[in-house]
Amino acid sequence: MDRLEDLIATLAPDTLLRALAPDQLETLLRDASARDLKPGEAIITQGDEDGGFAVVVLTGGLKITMISASGHEIILNYCGPGELVGEIAMLDSGPRTATVTAAVPSRVLLLPSRTFLAAATGNPVSAAGVMRELARRVRQLNMVIESDRTFSMAPRLALALVRLIDPDKDDGRLRFDLNQNELGAFAGLARENVSRLLSEWEAQGIITRHGRALRIRDRDYLQTLAEFGDDA
Repeated sequence: MDRLEDLIATLAPDTLLRALAPDQLETLLRDASARDLKPGEAIITQGDEDGGFAVVVLTGGLKITMISASGHEIILNYCGPGELVGEIAMLDSGPRTATVTAAVPSRVLLLPSRTFLAAATGNPVSAAGVMRELARRVRQLNMVIESDRTFSMAPRLALALVRLIDPDKDDGRLRFDLNQNELGAFAGLARENVSRLLSEWEAQGIITRHGRALRIRDRDYLQTLAEFGDDA
């Protein structure tokens, strides 16, 4: 029971699992199974018809990507310990919308969809919580789409870096050390533009770099730029 309580305590505050009633959440976690992943190993593949499980990150981190119609890889997000991925196909039984791979050595928990759906629908508190969380995500997605359409290159890269800041550190470190191609795929920018902006920000003391390791020195500046765009 102590291990289960510890696991629940590590869940991200905005994860869909937090919407479940406590007894339903415990039942779901007891029915889960653990798996270890090597860097680059896929746990979910875009287009796969098997939506029978979602994934909780226990240690390490996962990269979520999709291939566009033009054949380019787009990095949608990075997830760390306590976060949930793969829940869309689990909820609607449709094909997987993205590929999920280990960004670093990782340990994950596989949650069976049958148990989750039973938990989400078997209790009014859980059902209402799931609906609220899904509505919040729609609002968040609308904000991301709006920023992609209206913001220029600097605010988009600032938003990507802000999303990558390690919340458990207070020294501006990122959760993952990405190369410029990966940063570009995450921010929706060409590598050359990422390189130019990082050089400018480094010269201004906004960031520092040691190889691939990047640290944010002026978080307020990047957050303001990410939120207000070119009007900041």
